[in-house]
Amino acid sequence: MTRKFLAPLIVVLLGLSAGLAGAAQAYTPETEARFNDPSGTRAQQNTSMIHIRKTIRSARKNSIIRIATYTHNRADVTDALLDACRQRNVSVQIVLNDNHMSQTTKRLIRVLGTNTEPHWKDACNPRKKPLNPASTKEPHPDPSYVKICYQSCRKGAGNQHMKFFLFSRTGETENVVMLGSTNTTRWAARVHFNDLFTQTGRAAMFRDYSKIHAQMARDRRVRKPYWKVRHGDLVTEFGGVVRRGSKDPVAKRLAAVSCAGGTTIRIAMYAWTGDRGLYLARRVADLRRRGCTVRVILSGASSDVKTALRNGGVSMRSADMDLDGRSDTGFGDTRWDRFTHEKWMALDGTWSGTRQKIVWTGSENWSGLGYINDEVTIMIPRATIHRAYARHFEFMWNHRTRSF
Repeated sequence: MTRKFLAPLIVVLLGLSAGLAGAAQAYTPETEARFNDPSGTRAQQNTSMIHIRKTIRSARKNSIIRIATYTHNRADVTDALLDACRQRNVSVQIVLNDNHMSQTTKRLIRVLGTNTEPHWKDACNPRKKPLNPASTKEPHPDPSYVKICYQSCRKGAGNQHMKFFLFSRTGETENVVMLGSTNTTRWAARVHFNDLFTQTGRAAMFRDYSKIHAQMARDRRVRKPYWKVRHGDLVTEFGGVVRRGSKDPVAKRLAAVSCAGGTTIRIAMYAWTGDRGLYLARRVADLRRRGCTVRVILSGASSDVKTALRNGGVSMRSADMDLDGRSDTGFGDTRWDRFTHEKWMALDGTWSGTRQKIVWTGSENWSGLGYINDEVTIMIPRATIHRAYARHFEFMWNHRTRSF
């Protein structure tokens, strides 16, 4: 090839290479439910993490990513977030609980900073401050930051326990909301069973979750932390428990169940403990006595909760698995090498006077911490999503759990 034609070709190839380096990768998330399997292959362990990471890498130029999670230590997710920030000017806003400061979180803070107000030296969208005081030029309105909440951000006690992921534009879709029991940690893939529900294309839902995220970033107690909001067929409850006993949001869901005509309830619950846990266990047991088919998969449930369920005839299995027979090698202070971290209930039958298939899922355990934690739960009245959760439940029941 002559030098006459080679030079223009090199210019074109270099330009194409630079464009590809700064462009989002082609991955478009879909509305669906995902579940990892900590006892499966590496890909099965990381199915939700891969989904989150690829969605981050597909975030469009000048878009926004907002994350609220309890803990974070994934280097791959951190790399994807920083690449989105540096290469495509994606605003990255993260709110975390203060229980664990990982090296990856420190790295995010070093780059993104902690300033939640618009500022000129924003890491992802820096702007030069004008010398002319009369200039109308402003810093980028969506600053990038990492906010470590004191206690629960919005409630003045407990923990920031929500887990949700927001993307304004990613791949070929917009207004993506993900939530469930998934934290961005290594053990969320290798130790925990977790769920992650993704909804795309709901602008009002994205805006309302973003409002909650902004409240959390301010890290000040709000007057009314509980907020119930509808987005089409989806209903989200923010803020966790505000009333006890029969006015507990979970108790109210259970009270709306009718066992007439055959109703099947599946529950996967991590921390089902304390006075609140016992009250809810007795309500679940009452449903079994009234003729509902009820099965539960437990991890870390208290003995009185298990007794109440057993006395009501509820079928139970445990996802707590000691795989090596050693008491000193489990997660945290436990001997369990695998367990479910999920917090959901699926119903196939009559609820609120109507035959339907519903899943309630999110971050809230059925325990006393729900009174003080900041939590999120979503109601999904869709047969397709219910089918996914029921299939996952049956897989765990038959292959990943044990009898008590």
